[in-house]
Amino acid sequence: MSSSPAFASSIADDGSVSMENDLKYLHGRVDPGQDDSIGLLETIPTTDPRLVDSQMSPATDGEKGVTPSADTISPPETLDVTGLKKHSLTDLPSELVDQILSLLSAVDLVRVSSTCRLLSTLATSDLAWYHHVQDNVPGVKLTSPAPCTSYRELYQMHDPHWFLTKYKIWFCDFFLTGKLILVRYDPRRGCIEGYRLVAERQPPQFRPWEFDDEVIIHSFEPHVRLHLDQPVIQLDALSLESLMASSVKSARAGHRFSAETPMRLGASHARPIFSNFLLTRPVTPRPNMQLWPPLTIPARERVRNASQEQFVGVGHKPQNRSEVSDQAFRIRQWMEMTLGQSPGVHLGEEVFTYATLDPALYTPTKDKPWRGIWMGDYSGHGVEFLLMHQPETEAFDEASVVQRPDETPAEWKERKIEARKYRGRLEAIKLTGDPNVPRGEHTFIVDDLGEDGYIRTVTEKTFHGARIVKSRGHIAARMFRNDKYIESQLILISGDRLAQYWVGFGHISFYDRVNIDSFLSPYQDIRQNNCFKK
Repeated sequence: MSSSPAFASSIADDGSVSMENDLKYLHGRVDPGQDDSIGLLETIPTTDPRLVDSQMSPATDGEKGVTPSADTISPPETLDVTGLKKHSLTDLPSELVDQILSLLSAVDLVRVSSTCRLLSTLATSDLAWYHHVQDNVPGVKLTSPAPCTSYRELYQMHDPHWFLTKYKIWFCDFFLTGKLILVRYDPRRGCIEGYRLVAERQPPQFRPWEFDDEVIIHSFEPHVRLHLDQPVIQLDALSLESLMASSVKSARAGHRFSAETPMRLGASHARPIFSNFLLTRPVTPRPNMQLWPPLTIPARERVRNASQEQFVGVGHKPQNRSEVSDQAFRIRQWMEMTLGQSPGVHLGEEVFTYATLDPALYTPTKDKPWRGIWMGDYSGHGVEFLLMHQPETEAFDEASVVQRPDETPAEWKERKIEARKYRGRLEAIKLTGDPNVPRGEHTFIVDDLGEDGYIRTVTEKTFHGARIVKSRGHIAARMFRNDKYIESQLILISGDRLAQYWVGFGHISFYDRVNIDSFLSPYQDIRQNNCFKK
C-alpha cells in the first residue's frame, strides 16, 4: 500500500515516515522551523517533570515490581478446622471444579493437570483454556482455535508471547523519532502480528483567529491507519516451534526464554532485512542508567536500552519464566548479503527496545477525561503520537464546592461537575518525536487545569465555550539542543480534541484522540483502507 500523494508525510520502503515536507506553514509571529528563532522566545521557569511525585509508578502494593514493607504485612489469620469433614477436590461436581480451574493461571493449570487423571481431563479441556487465550486478545472474539486443534495447543504455541497482544500498544527507542506499533492476534492465520501506527494529513489550510488576527490557525484532519505493507512483529503459531528450534544450540531448560526467535517478515533478495524477537528482563533503575521507557512515563518495570555488546550478554536475557518482563521486549534487525551458498554477512545490525503503557494511563475516567493516546500536528514534522497523562490526584470532595447565594441548584450541580473535571496537571508526552523534541519528552505541560491555570472561557465563534488554561510548550533546536519551555495556552475543546496556542510562534495547532481499539480486529482492515482511498 503506497501513501497517497495528496498527503503531506510519506512512507519510505523501510516503513519509516518522513519527518520533513516541502509544504509552507504560516505563523503569525516567530517561525518554529528556524533554530535561530528559539533564542527570540522568553523561557518559562520549570521544574523537571521527572522529579515530580506524580510521575512515580502507577503500580500499587502487591503488583509486580513493588515489594510491600514488612510493617505493612499482616499475619494470616489461623482458621479453626476442628470438626470439619475433609473433602477432596475431585469429590466436587465437575461444574464446580471447572469454575475453580477458571481462576487459575495458565502455569498453575498445567501443574494441576499432572496430579491425577480426572483433573488432567478437566484441566486440558477447551473450556479451561479458552479464556486464557481470549483474555489476551482484546478486540477479537474467538470462535475456533484454528489453525490448532485445541485452545490449549494454541496457547502453548504462542507461550510466552501472549503479553504482546494483551497490552497491545508498544513504543520504541528508535533514534529521535521513535515508533508506535499495535500488536494484535489474527485468528485467520493464528499469528501474533504487530504493525506501525501511522497518520497522514492533507496539506494544511490557514485562517486567522478572530480573537487575535495575528494568530494563524492550522487545519488538522489526519487519517490514521496501520502500515500493513511491512509488519514489525510476526509470530506464527504453526512455525513458531520449528523456528525456535532452528536457533537453539543449547539444551538448557531456560534457553527458550533467552533464545532469539526469528520472524518471517518477507525478507527477500530485493529486501534482505531480517528480524529476531527477544524477551527481556526488568532491572532496578540506578543513576545515569539508560532505561526504557524513559522516566517521563510512569511504569512498573523498566529495562536497559543501551548495551556495548548489543544485548547478547546473559545479564540482559531472562533465564526462566519468572524473569521475563511482560512490559518490554527487543527486536534485533540487520541486513544480510549472500554470495552463492555461503552464509550471509550481517550488516547494519541494530537492536530496538519496545515498552508498553499501563492501561490506566490511557483510559479516560470521569475525573481524568483527557487520558489517552493522541496525535498532534507538528507542521513540517508531520503528525506525532502522544500520551496525554493526567497524574492521580486526591479524591474529589464535593463538599468543597459550596453553593453561592445567587446560584440555582442546576448551576451548582454544573459547577461541581466542572470542579471535578478541571483540576490537576495534564502532561503531553511524545511517544513518537522529531529532530527537535524527540520521543519520550514532554511537548507541553499544564500545571493546573483548575482555577490557578484558568485564563478565560471562549466567547467568540471559533472554539466557543471552550476553557483556556495556561500551559508551557517545550521547544528545542535540532538534536534536542538548548531545549526550554515557552508561554503557551491550551484550549480544551472536548474530550477528544484539544488545541495548543503557541504564543511566541503566533499559531494554533490541534490534537485529536486516537481510537486504538478500532485497529485491533484484522477484519476491519479492508474497511479502513477503503476509507483511506476515499
